[in-house]
Amino acid sequence: MAKLEQGILGPFTGKVGTVVGYRWKGLPVVRGYRRAVRYPNTERQQEERSWFVQMVRFASVARGALLLGLREAAAREQMTEGNLFVKRNKDCFALDGRVDYERLVFACGSAGSASFEGYAVDDDGVLDVRFGRGIGRAQDRVYAYVYCPDLGQGLLSAPAERRDGRLRMALPDEWAGRGLVVYGFCVDACGQASRSAYVPPMEETVAGVAMQENEKGTSPVGLSLVSDGVTAVGVSVDPPLAGASWSSGRQSPRLRACGESA
Repeated sequence: MAKLEQGILGPFTGKVGTVVGYRWKGLPVVRGYRRAVRYPNTERQQEERSWFVQMVRFASVARGALLLGLREAAAREQMTEGNLFVKRNKDCFALDGRVDYERLVFACGSAGSASFEGYAVDDDGVLDVRFGRGIGRAQDRVYAYVYCPDLGQGLLSAPAERRDGRLRMALPDEWAGRGLVVYGFCVDACGQASRSAYVPPMEETVAGVAMQENEKGTSPVGLSLVSDGVTAVGVSVDPPLAGASWSSGRQSPRLRACGESA
């Protein structure tokens, strides 16, 4: 039975025939009444359901990051942050369970993003994310969202400021030695978020520098940095560290173009 709140022409709550009235985020909403339906439960349908469940579960784990990163966009489109995440990232989830982590979007908005350089984890299980200031105010908050695919768990960091240039957070003990996926985004004083960015491990960052130098065909100049079997040529290190390991607990060296003064 439905209840009329503002007369016969006003919104209502409850069931009337084949429709149901309710309130969502303060707005009166009407939807069709869901009848019991028999599904043939084919293999294709099972894949589709598993695909959808995977996305919803992922969004549920990342809820803290989505509330910050997608709040304004979700309000504009009048949907929940989780539903917006599914809408914008459905092409990143495959029916066979694979996820294109580098393309996932956890935040979007008009705020300027920081320039995320990479991350490393030290021997004590502390994540260290390095970033450049980018475009925005020095006091803008910078967040990191870290996901562990093996365990299906995610963590949102406490905020750093854009001017800090780095963000550190302790990881759970059970995450030690497991693969991580890291994302970064900014939130300004008005609550507007930047677009989230996939943050690569420092090893990938160093390898990318070497690859760019090789593609340009430039002659190797300066020092060569060897990190976990990857040699980056055409870069110099400040301070020089022989055999520096980007995944260690030592402070990461700063890369600069060869010929740049110290």
